[in-house]
Amino acid sequence: MLSNLIIRYRLITDQLIRYSQFLFSSPTFAFVDMPTTTTTITTPKSSLPDMSILLTQKHRATIERRRIRRHSDLPMSLMIKYGTPRQDLHQCLECGTWHEKKTICGNCYDRIRKETQAMKDSYPNKDEFNHNHPQQEIVYVYKNDEKFHDDTKRIVEIQRERPTWFSKNLIPKINTTK
Repeated sequence: MLSNLIIRYRLITDQLIRYSQFLFSSPTFAFVDMPTTTTTITTPKSSLPDMSILLTQKHRATIERRRIRRHSDLPMSLMIKYGTPRQDLHQCLECGTWHEKKTICGNCYDRIRKETQAMKDSYPNKDEFNHNHPQQEIVYVYKNDEKFHDDTKRIVEIQRERPTWFSKNLIPKINTTK
């Protein structure tokens, strides 16, 4: 029985030494009773264990993941997204700034918004305009426009010249008697 224990002990130690070569670059077990045959000292590669065991997959990759990995050319798709020029931009005919197609030019819109606010500010009674909007049609007359008098329309005079881009007839009358 004692001999079986010694044999089993030697077998386990031999297996530990054999497997420690895979896990560690140098043997980590030192046994007193084992004879050494070589006198040359070998330098260990590293004191850390070999990490290639940790790099293996733990679970099988699904077919979707494999297809995404194989077919999504990620750096190329980013290059396509950020590296190609946009095709949906064009130049404004009025001011020349670039804006997206089928949208209003931001520069022109800001200019019209400021002019509209200046027209609202030039109204003589701002409180009446904000809270009790007049029922008459409002006509804004600029400094370089011809003067006209109409009792059915409310006339507001603005003390500067009409901008070149601001049309006199915003809503032209349509002749329906043809």
